[in-house]
Amino acid sequence: MAAVEAGSCQLKARKEALNDLERALQKFPPLLERTFHAGAEYFFLFFLIFLLALSASSPTQNFVKCPSGALKWSMRKLRSLEQILLYDPDIIALQEVDHFEDYYLPSLRKVGYDGLFVAKKDSPCLKFPNNSGPDGCAMFYDIERFALVNRKDVTLKDSNGLLANQVALIVNLFDKVHEKTLCCVVTHLKAKQEFEELRHCQGLQLLECVSESTSDDKSVLVFGDFNAEPTERVCQLMETNQYLCLKNSYISATGANPEFTTWKFRPDKEVKHTIDYVWHSPDLSVTGCLKVPDGGDVPAERLPCFQYPSDHLSLVFDFCWG
Repeated sequence: MAAVEAGSCQLKARKEALNDLERALQKFPPLLERTFHAGAEYFFLFFLIFLLALSASSPTQNFVKCPSGALKWSMRKLRSLEQILLYDPDIIALQEVDHFEDYYLPSLRKVGYDGLFVAKKDSPCLKFPNNSGPDGCAMFYDIERFALVNRKDVTLKDSNGLLANQVALIVNLFDKVHEKTLCCVVTHLKAKQEFEELRHCQGLQLLECVSESTSDDKSVLVFGDFNAEPTERVCQLMETNQYLCLKNSYISATGANPEFTTWKFRPDKEVKHTIDYVWHSPDLSVTGCLKVPDGGDVPAERLPCFQYPSDHLSLVFDFCWG
């Protein structure tokens, strides 16, 4: 009875927080319209959102057609939390997070989550005046549903074997409902087309670390910005390697990769491609998926925009043990 009452209070708190956010954002257009395809029930819901750290959110350097108001932290922080609470996830993974301690952790703790964070060792955010700390990867979990077993912070290496500026967070969570342990991993691999081989090497490092951190049954979710098209070697590596054989969750749900997961204007070109993924172990089944918006629904200035706070679309899935 106590657990039921706690869950009821938690749900009420999340609804109230979402209502507060919607009121604060009522002068802005609604979030991009997206369709959620789900089965009759779900066991746990995972939400992956890609944020914009302070170092990335410059309209003159990175998002040449984005309205300057859409990049303001005062708006983006509300819009990002709004879309998280809209789907009421059990597990949340965030990237390019530079407001972990002062915003996301306290805001999400108020509505029943706890969170973990691993910072980049040389975060560009620290070079800005009045910064809020380094950016990195974060993970939150519903404390009524999951209990933390352990965590492992990973700093990936560069092509010379030296520590790079890419990180991963590996978290083992115990599902109190099904009494099973789930290994959740969030990472952000090296960007730019010329680093394909490095991303492949970092993928191998990541899989080795994950394999060392899981139990024998290997219930695993790996998610993040791989900065790699579906045809790139690191994506193929995720499905065929000596450590774990994972499946592409979007393909499991819909039969194909999304048309795009990021769409933006850079100073020299328009960028529209799929580089973000959620990979799941074979013992997990995908029972629901939030589809990317229709291209015609994305504003002319692309992403980010007033309807969406990041240049990458969130990935949302329902999973259950098969």
